[in-house]
Amino acid sequence: MNQSSPLVGAPLASTMFRLAIPGVIGALLFSGLGLVEAGFLKSAGTDALASVAVVFPLIILAGMFSAGAMGGAISGFTARAIGAGDREQAEAVLVCAVVISLAGGVLMWLLVVQFGPVLYHYASDSAIVVNAATRYAALVFPAIPAFWLVNMLCSFMRGTGDMITPAVVAGAMLLIYAMLGAIMIPQAGEALEESIRMAALAMDGAYMLALVIAIYCITRKSQPVRFRLSAFRMSTLLPILKQGLLASSQSVMTVTYTLVTTLLFSRFGTEWLAGFGVAVRLELLMVPVIFGVGASLIAIVGAYVGAGQREKAIAIAWRGVFINAAIIGCIGLLLSAFPYVWCGLVGSDATVIEHCNLSVRIISPTYLFFALGLGCYFASQGLGTLKYPVLGALLRLVIVSTGILWVSGQSSATAVLLLVAFAATAYGVFITCSLWMGPWCGSK
Repeated sequence: MNQSSPLVGAPLASTMFRLAIPGVIGALLFSGLGLVEAGFLKSAGTDALASVAVVFPLIILAGMFSAGAMGGAISGFTARAIGAGDREQAEAVLVCAVVISLAGGVLMWLLVVQFGPVLYHYASDSAIVVNAATRYAALVFPAIPAFWLVNMLCSFMRGTGDMITPAVVAGAMLLIYAMLGAIMIPQAGEALEESIRMAALAMDGAYMLALVIAIYCITRKSQPVRFRLSAFRMSTLLPILKQGLLASSQSVMTVTYTLVTTLLFSRFGTEWLAGFGVAVRLELLMVPVIFGVGASLIAIVGAYVGAGQREKAIAIAWRGVFINAAIIGCIGLLLSAFPYVWCGLVGSDATVIEHCNLSVRIISPTYLFFALGLGCYFASQGLGTLKYPVLGALLRLVIVSTGILWVSGQSSATAVLLLVAFAATAYGVFITCSLWMGPWCGSK
């Protein structure tokens, strides 16, 4: 690899379209695991949905770390290495991706098993839900290192400009889970514990088999970068960790934000916890679209930075962020007008569906601002300007956390939904304005 990336100098519109479409599809397929799981567990009742909803933020955190935070750092460093035509550096990044994913996955598994039950007690006052959540996590998280490695290998491939292979891996994982879930997860009438156990084991099987496929893809002869253990460099690992840990702090704040909102709505009862949890899963469908475009931005922007064209990289970043926000904003308005399209599909009973409808009506119009902030976060992975997205995540967390001081069972759930909507709006406005007037100034 002695030439710059083919992404540098290529027509922007067609290149972004070519990378973003499979990126969006792949991210949607990855997120589909949680949605398919909810569909399987819907017949098991509200307690089953609530139990998984309590653990779900931690699984999302694993995905954020491995695909968005550390994975984003891997993509950014890979894109810059290829943009500079440095093959040895790209090989070093690949080895670092494997090392980080194995260490991070094992550490997260141990921490969740040890401290997870404390979080579940805070998230729900139902002993049935807490016990089922503890059992579910104890079965799922031993396979989290495999989930980490799948995401990190896919992140590396995205950094090379290959968005199709990660989408294939994501599709395989979803298909495997759907098949295992249909065979293993019992329908209505079975005990809660059995439903939770089978759902967890089906997820484990999907992670492990997807890892086999990802390893096969990354070791093919057609891959532009080969895995060589001897390529490891501490000088490469440390900068990746520095950027990845900074990005991970946003992931921690994002999941803490989810836990806080879960705690707030749990004060209104299990039906509100389940209803809001179903609505939040819809928001997670927006993330793959943002991620798909964002991942393509990391590859393109990083390649231009590696080639020494930073101003051009910033201009491309703005275009991608605004396109992303426009798409998500329109989707959010449509969902606000027709919330039952989603809530009726996934909700388990009339009360849960009603609470979900209200949640979607109030929160989905703010998806525009959520997309602005998260789009800037992904582009910042390629530009090295993560400080402002991290501060934006902190601002959103602080705003929502004020609810802990005043929300009780006698409070209005609508007021809490408005608080969540305001926090999302502040998040997007703060990050966009900070970058616009700061490190991205002059290249709008």
